[in-house]
Parts: sequence; structure tokens; C-alpha cells
Amino acid sequence: MKLKKFLPLLLAAALGLGASACGFKKVATKASAQIFYDATPSIDREDDVELAEQASLGFLKMLEGFYLQNPKDKQVLLLLTKAYSAYAFGFTENEILANKGGNQADYDRAMARAKRFYTRARDYGIQLLSLKPAFAKAQEGTLDEFQKSLKKFGPGDLEELFWAGFAWGNYLNFNKDSTDAIAELPRIEAIFNRILELDETYYFGGPHLFFGAFYGSRPKLLGGDPEKSKMHFDKAIEITQGKALMGPVNKALYYAVQVQDAALYTSLLGEVVAADAAALPEQRLSNELAKRRAKILLEKKSLFFTQANSGKSKRKK
Repeated sequence: MKLKKFLPLLLAAALGLGASACGFKKVATKASAQIFYDATPSIDREDDVELAEQASLGFLKMLEGFYLQNPKDKQVLLLLTKAYSAYAFGFTENEILANKGGNQADYDRAMARAKRFYTRARDYGIQLLSLKPAFAKAQEGTLDEFQKSLKKFGPGDLEELFWAGFAWGNYLNFNKDSTDAIAELPRIEAIFNRILELDETYYFGGPHLFFGAFYGSRPKLLGGDPEKSKMHFDKAIEITQGKALMGPVNKALYYAVQVQDAALYTSLLGEVVAADAAALPEQRLSNELAKRRAKILLEKKSLFFTQANSGKSKRKK
């Protein structure tokens, strides 16, 4: 065969091999992502906090590698959204609280890290939801258009909605000085309203925990509402029969602090410290982290209450 005729065949073969290699990478990424997804309950059930933290960091970088190979893979985007926001919430926020009012350098470093991780989680979460064309289009539209796009998400989309909303909400919490971030609040609220419509019990009462903090973290002039905060926290705690310990921890941090009820704060956190983390095996790690957070918050109590309110109980539990 003459060289002129042979070269096109070589080129075609090379292109075919390249396409096959690219396709193989995507298939391998998808299969690996499925294995990682199936393995996440083992982390949720872990009782050794340090082991879980070390494993989570390695998990994150592995997922980043998968993302580079296939940036539109739904499962990879979901895992990245969940893993970055869960790590920041569980580990980094405990570090922030532990250094609050103490070592300023460590506090600032933890704050910057949480902000960085929540930003990544939010970006991955928006990419994840934008796999639905209606949502992607509504991102640039009005709030009404955004709310209508959420109707395209049904019960089978709860996991994506919840973790994208969780990441986005916490991103806002760490960017309160940004007017652009604050402007996104109605959209985050709309996501959690949609989750409430679909299943108020999802992820251990997760949407109620969001609204408990949503109404409890702001003064009344900016939309805060203590009674709504309490109602949502109580509903979340009822859903899990008090076995998911982040519920009472957040009720203490947001509701009890908002109404300056130091006695309720102490009571809720004391109950968490004494609780059995294994009572809800599928949330063992979260419960272990909640118990640690409760201890930290009890130690830092004076930072959240005025001296006049430090021993008073204003409201019923």
C-alpha cells in the first residue's frame, strides 16, 4: 500500500483510539462515582470523627479528579456539592466556634476555609441543578421564573435540591457583606419551599432546620421571626424524635440566642452532650459532631448572651 493511502488509515485509527479512550474515561468515571455514592453511608455511620475528617479530604480530591474527566456527570456534581458543604458544616464550622473569642489567626483561617468550601459547593450545586434546562434558563430570569423552574423538580430530585440549597444557603451565611449574595436569598428560600412541598421530612427534617435558622439568624427588622424559628426547629426535632442531634444544637444557637433565653440554650445543649450518638446509626457522624459542637457552645456561652440575660429563661422549651 502506498504511503499516501496508508496515512489516512493511520489517522482514522488514531482518532478512533482517542475517541475510545475519551469514552472509556467517562464510563470509568461514572462507574467510580457510583461506587463512591454507594459508599457514602459508611462515612455517615462513622463514629471516629478524626478518621472521618481525614477520609473526607481524600474523598474530595478524588471527586475533583472525576469532575475534570466528566464535568457534566450528575452524580459527580451531587457528590461534590454534598461533600464540600458537609465537610465545611461539620468540621470547619466546629473549628470556627472553637476559636471564636480566642485565637484570632486560627479563627480567621477557619472562616476563610469555610467560605472557600461553601463557594465551591454552591458552584457545583448550581451546575447540578442547571442540568435541567428550565433551571439553567431561569438563573438569568426573574424570581417568578426561577420559582416556576423549580416545579420541574419532583420527588426524585430531592437529593439534588436539598444539597444545592444547603450549599447555597451556607455560602450566603458566610458572605453577608456581599450585596450580590444577599440578593440571592429569595432564590434559596424558594428552593427550600419547594423541598417542603415535596417532603417536609426529607433528610431528617432538613427543610425545617433550614427555616429554623432562616428565621432565627436575623433580627425582626430584617425578616427574623422567633416564633416561626421555634416552630420549624420543633417540627424537625419531632420528625426524628430528637435522635438527630443537630436539631437541638441549632435551636440553641439560633432560636435561644435570638430570644436571649440562656436557660433554654444551656438545657438544649446539655441534653445533646448527654445524648446517645448511636441512637440514629445512619447519622452517627453528624451526631458525634453535634455533641462536640454542643460542648463548644456551652464553653462559649458568654459570647452569645448579655450578662443580664445569662441566667434567665424567657420562653417555654
